[in-house]
Amino acid sequence: MRRRQFLATAGLAMLGTMGAARAAGTLRNIAEIVPAGGVIADPSLLVAGGAESEAGKWGGVLSDALARGLGQPAPLPRHLTSGQDGVTGANLFDTQTVPDGTTALLVPGAALTAALAGDPRAHFDFGRWVPLMMSLLSPVVVGRVELHRTLRDLVRDRPVRVAVSAANSGIALATLLAMNVFGLRPVPVPGFGSRKDALAALADGRVDVVQLSDPMPPRDQAALFDALAGGGAVPLFTLSDAVPVAAGGHAVPTMAARFTQERGRAPSGLLYEAWKVVAAAASLDAALVLPMLTPPAQVAGWRHAVAVAQESGAVAALTAGNGRKLVTGPDCGPRLRDMTGEISAVLTLRRWLAVHTPEWRLG
Repeated sequence: MRRRQFLATAGLAMLGTMGAARAAGTLRNIAEIVPAGGVIADPSLLVAGGAESEAGKWGGVLSDALARGLGQPAPLPRHLTSGQDGVTGANLFDTQTVPDGTTALLVPGAALTAALAGDPRAHFDFGRWVPLMMSLLSPVVVGRVELHRTLRDLVRDRPVRVAVSAANSGIALATLLAMNVFGLRPVPVPGFGSRKDALAALADGRVDVVQLSDPMPPRDQAALFDALAGGGAVPLFTLSDAVPVAAGGHAVPTMAARFTQERGRAPSGLLYEAWKVVAAAASLDAALVLPMLTPPAQVAGWRHAVAVAQESGAVAALTAGNGRKLVTGPDCGPRLRDMTGEISAVLTLRRWLAVHTPEWRLG
C-alpha cells in the first residue's frame, strides 16, 4: 500500500514538472512576440481600401487610438490597398499575413458581400477571422415602388430598377434580393458608385430604388428624406436594426417588419435566409479583425487596445450620433456568424445569382 502511494506521489510530481516545463516553453514563445508589459511588438493596420473608403476613414482614426492601448509611442503604421470594396486587401490579409498578432485588418462590408456572392476575385474566408471591433449601420432602401405587388404590376410584370455600383451588384445586392423576396422583379442598373449619382438617377426616373449605405447624422438623414418625398420617393425599409432610423416623425421599419405589414405574415424560406446573410454583411461599416490561429495573448492585447480606443474623442466623434453603432470584443462573434450564414443560405444566394445574372446581362 505504501509502495503504491509512493509511486502515485512520484508520478504526480513528475507530471507537475512536465506541465510546468511545457507552460514555461509556451510563455517563452509568447514572450518572443509580446515583450514584458504585454506590448505587442511592431503592430500595424492593413486597410482594405483607399484613404477615402470607409475602412480608410477608420484607419486614420484607429491608428492613433489603438497605439495608446498597445503602448506605442507613435500611431500604428497603415498599409492601404487598392479597391474601394476591400477585396484586394482581404485577399492579402488571408494569404500573406502571419497569425502572430502583429497585423490587424480593417475591412468594409462590401468585401464580405463579394465573398458571399462568389465573386471570382475573392480568395478569403472571413468566417475564420477573429473579430475585435465592428462598426454597424442601418442602410435604408428608398424609392418609388409598390411593395404589396398590385394587380397592375402583376399584369405588366414591370421590373424594379435598382441602382448598383457595378455589374456584380456590390453592396446593393441586399436590396436586389429584398425586392425578389417581396415578389418583385429586380433589375440592377450599374454605374452608380456614389450616393449623389444614385439619388440623381432616382430623381430623374432612371432607377426606382436606391440603397443608402453611407452613415449619416439623424438631422441630415431627415432632411434628405424630406427632399426625396418631394419627388415621390420614400424610405421603404432598413436592412438592419443596428441604428434606429426615422422619417417624418415615424420609425422606418426593418425589411422583416415591412414584409409583415404588407403580407400579414413574417418572411420565411431559403431566399429570405440568404437575404439575412447578405443584409448583415451590407450593414457592416468596417470591421477590425485578426487572422485565425492568432495566439490568445495577442488577441487579449488587441482587445485591450480596442477598449482604450473606444474612450478616445476621435472614435466617439466618428460614432456618436453619426449613424454608426460600435460593437467590440466577444459581442462581435454573433454578428460575424450572422454575416457568415449557413451553407444552405449562401448556396441559395449563389444559385439565385446564377439564374438571374444572364437575364440582367441581356437587359
